[in-house]
Amino acid sequence: MARRRQVDLVRRLLEQNASAAIDAPGPAQSLGPTASFCESVQAAVDSLPLNGRHGLVFALCGAGLFFESLNLQVMSFVAPMIAREWHIGATLLGTVLSAAIMGMIVGTYLFGAIADRSGRRLTFQLTVGIFSVLTALSGASTALWQLALARFGAGVGIGGSIPVETAVLAEFTPVRWRGRVMAIWAMALPLGAFAAPFSVSLVPASLGWRGLLFLGGLPAALLFVLRRTIPETPQYLASKQRVAETNRALQWIARRPMTIAYRHVGSQARPTFPVNPEGVLFDPAHRRSTAMSWMIYFGSFFGYYGFVLWLPTLLGTYLGLERPQVLHFMLGLALAGLLGRIVVLVMADRADRRRLIMLCAASAVIALVGFAMQTQYALMLAWGYAAAFFLEGIFSVVIPFVAELYPASARASGVGWAGGMGRIGMALAPLAVGLLVQLDVRVAIGSLALGPLLSVIATCVEQRVAGRRRSGRIISRVVYRLTYSESAAR
Repeated sequence: MARRRQVDLVRRLLEQNASAAIDAPGPAQSLGPTASFCESVQAAVDSLPLNGRHGLVFALCGAGLFFESLNLQVMSFVAPMIAREWHIGATLLGTVLSAAIMGMIVGTYLFGAIADRSGRRLTFQLTVGIFSVLTALSGASTALWQLALARFGAGVGIGGSIPVETAVLAEFTPVRWRGRVMAIWAMALPLGAFAAPFSVSLVPASLGWRGLLFLGGLPAALLFVLRRTIPETPQYLASKQRVAETNRALQWIARRPMTIAYRHVGSQARPTFPVNPEGVLFDPAHRRSTAMSWMIYFGSFFGYYGFVLWLPTLLGTYLGLERPQVLHFMLGLALAGLLGRIVVLVMADRADRRRLIMLCAASAVIALVGFAMQTQYALMLAWGYAAAFFLEGIFSVVIPFVAELYPASARASGVGWAGGMGRIGMALAPLAVGLLVQLDVRVAIGSLALGPLLSVIATCVEQRVAGRRRSGRIISRVVYRLTYSESAAR
């Protein structure tokens, strides 16, 4: 009991010393030896209540994700139009669909690393501008190689935007709200998919598929808003020891005076953030989580994007549905996916996130196999909507789950690398479907179930390893206490 009281006393003293570095209105405080500048900045952000500035950050990140999703979903409707106009087959069509995805792989790795080194704000502006301009330019393509090249460039911007948006939103949001806010932000993906059929129906037929791609340039308007409003995140500025800018960023998000001073205290002069953020992903504390997140992202993206990107073509060209039926099917699919996001979001705060991912992924496997086996339209609707419900549900929990696996020093890189593995799955899925559909359309659809099955395996293996680690820690504590008690008795 005496030892426990000593530990509690030391813990309270550390907490008091760390909290002394955070001040509301008032003079700047010097840091004590137990609280680094970066830690104090993070604690200051976490202490804030939500306000209008948080809403502005959320709105701009959500708008970026919405337009990125809309961009990809519109391309799934554009693809069969291009195939008819240019007389290309399934294999070449799969190549066009995969061009943007291959660009997303490059953009995810490239801009995730740039964001951790050069800042989130500048990188966010660059990525939004790249995917907006090149999407609009792709509408002017006159040859297949031009379209594929423009789609690749647009994909670079889209792939780079998502890890940067994740880092910006995570670092401006207090920790007690972070999971829920990021899960709600992720709903912009199904909302973009939901808006895609309306975009197709609203654009005049005389403009054709080119008019749909010209609409992709609209997100460029976000650049002008970003330049005048959102500053760099306080955590990034603190990692670079840019104290004055850090305090200005804190005051902006807090909407009140808030100052944290930096004082050289021995080893505290070293930045908390490592020079090589990618090294965090593979250190002993994170490498198992990194492997799990890569497998989950790869499997989820393979199943989901292979399903939604090819579905309009599969339904219309290979299963013989009329254009109005395809549009209605895709609209209902987007609604089912949105419902899945909402339901899983509600459950995310009440259930273990690993088990929730496992449940959604296993249900998606069953639904995809069931959809592949159906011939009646009503049953196709039921199984297809079930697949969309569970595939979208995975994303509602996996985005905040992976973002919280890493410290702020490597968050953009961690999410970026996991997203890059997802983009690889996303790129392979259209190619796989394009090859298998020539053999049998139902085999092609059923093959997409392999993606969520991989996510199930990843969570099962990691949970078992985590259980062993917890058991080992418990046994170690028991042995230590028994040994300590015996020594004290002697």
